[in-house]
Amino acid sequence: MILSDMLLMIIGFVALIFASVHDLKTREVPDWLSYSLIISGFGIRLIYSLLFLDFWYIGYGLIGFIIMVIIGLIMYYTKQWGGGDAKLIMGLGVVFASSPFNGENFLIGFWINILIIGALYGLFWSIFLAIRNWKDFVKEFKKMLIKKRLIRRIASGLGIVIIISIFLIDLFYLKFILAIVGLFFIVYSYIVTFVKAVENACMYKWLTVAKLTEGDWVAKPVYVNKKLICGPKDLGLEMDQIKALKKANVKKVYIKEGIPFVPSFLLAAIFTLIFGNVIFLF
Repeated sequence: MILSDMLLMIIGFVALIFASVHDLKTREVPDWLSYSLIISGFGIRLIYSLLFLDFWYIGYGLIGFIIMVIIGLIMYYTKQWGGGDAKLIMGLGVVFASSPFNGENFLIGFWINILIIGALYGLFWSIFLAIRNWKDFVKEFKKMLIKKRLIRRIASGLGIVIIISIFLIDLFYLKFILAIVGLFFIVYSYIVTFVKAVENACMYKWLTVAKLTEGDWVAKPVYVNKKLICGPKDLGLEMDQIKALKKANVKKVYIKEGIPFVPSFLLAAIFTLIFGNVIFLF
């Protein structure tokens, strides 16, 4: 089992490296890579199960696949990830369902680390976008400060009240927890304002139809002869829609460009391999 787990681990990391580079360059993950990952993962697990009559081995892969299918669909339909990200995580669910280092716990740690590392990755990427588009960002950030002023004041007020309550409590651990919660309310309201400003100022752009790819998120509806071709309610452009846009001689489409999120999968996998579940470090 150790050799087969090592082989699956290597396949998973090679796929993640390739997918990360491709995502950074093109903002998409090729379907053939995700499908190959799923097929090779199940194939290796099936061969091992038949050779050693250990059908739990392919069972782990099936469980990991089902879990990641559910997670991938949730993230896709809530528009947190694109279709390529969702398909890739399904394949990783098969190959990372067991590990030569920490068994079946690797996949659990991997997902928890994605949540934490992914959030930090998204924040740093937003900072990068803000710096690269500084003038537009500053202008939008000032607007958002005014627009979100009431919510920010309420959140900051709650945070201050919670922090003041620390002085009425003797238990150190409870003081520590309340301090974290209070700071969270104060800082989070500004982070939300910052992220929204980055999104509005840096992630929307006009793109020629020739450069559109399957899965792109349309930000403004496109009508041809009063018929809707595509719009914000779509979960991503489909090839039929792109063909319809070309046929109608539409020049440009206003889209929302997402963050290339796959590199955070790679970072989370490396972290899990070296340190395990990030929560267990504290």
